[in-house]
Amino acid sequence: MKYLLCLPLSAILLSGCSLMRSPHDPARDKQTVSVVNAMTWTNPLSGKRDGVRTSWPLEELANHEEVFPLAQIKHCPLGAQADCNWGVLSASRSTTRFGYLPGGITLDLGLLVDVHRRQQDRRRNHHTAMAIPADVGALSYRKSLQQAISLPYGKVYRIEFEYGLRFDICARRLDAHGQALDQCDIPFI
Repeated sequence: MKYLLCLPLSAILLSGCSLMRSPHDPARDKQTVSVVNAMTWTNPLSGKRDGVRTSWPLEELANHEEVFPLAQIKHCPLGAQADCNWGVLSASRSTTRFGYLPGGITLDLGLLVDVHRRQQDRRRNHHTAMAIPADVGALSYRKSLQQAISLPYGKVYRIEFEYGLRFDICARRLDAHGQALDQCDIPFI
């Protein structure tokens, strides 16, 4: 009987421990954390920076995948505009775990960047396909990253890829009214 009484008591104690927040969780100060990220590239027609910038509440990022829209990119060797190769970019970001640190957060981040002649994006109610014509030189590039990163609040973490592709990510705290307490220098596109 002794063990039967201890088991429910230990289960209650363990469940109480799991309810305790990290000492570095901003929720203790009635704040939340938002993660801002962007996948950017050079627009092949305008030559200006182009891309997608989004923001997500940190609590929604555990086991979360974000698929960025398909985009065309080009690369001109040695600046020769006549011999440019084109490709279709397919990119996604995934986050499997997060935690709090003094002055920031940690994330397990996954990135997939895939550039080829043809790409498709099939999601629930969304289907997109894009291709480069057969008579145009095509790019071929694939890079997959899995890494744990630390993000101090308000500091941008940048990952550069081939052909001017770039991924930026930043964490910021929001007060109880949703106002940003930290600035993330990731421009709106």
